[in-house]
Amino acid sequence: MELKVYNWEYFERWKKWYLIFALIILVVAILSILSNNVVWWIFVLMITWWYLYYTTKINNITTMIIGKNSLQISKTAYPREILKWFVLEYHTQKKKIHNIVIIDSKNEYKIYTIKDTAKNVEWFVNKLNENIPMLEKYEQTNFDKFIRKIKL
Repeated sequence: MELKVYNWEYFERWKKWYLIFALIILVVAILSILSNNVVWWIFVLMITWWYLYYTTKINNITTMIIGKNSLQISKTAYPREILKWFVLEYHTQKKKIHNIVIIDSKNEYKIYTIKDTAKNVEWFVNKLNENIPMLEKYEQTNFDKFIRKIKL
């Protein structure tokens, strides 16, 4: 069985968010040109490139497949021995499970936004729970909380 997920955490953003982001980039670019600061200009180009790359990467829908000895996400297979836990994040406004977080043995986590039916999510979570323990919550760094708050 497989579960459809976005390739990373997907944020639903409003139009003003994009306008504010573009204005910030534009102001920094103009200030860097006026001050002849090449470093800031390169920084702005890198940030813009990174953001465009990131948004095209996460907007792709991929699959999580539970295999005999691994969890396959997209084209990458993670052996069960390196998977430590998984966590479900609940969206209180939509009243549904929104994200699945996979935590490996190095305590690094990957967040995937679910794009599947509630029935498939339930089946997938039950099957995954047979092999990997589920946590109620996990600790995020302040930087991670900030990034999620501003929906980057």
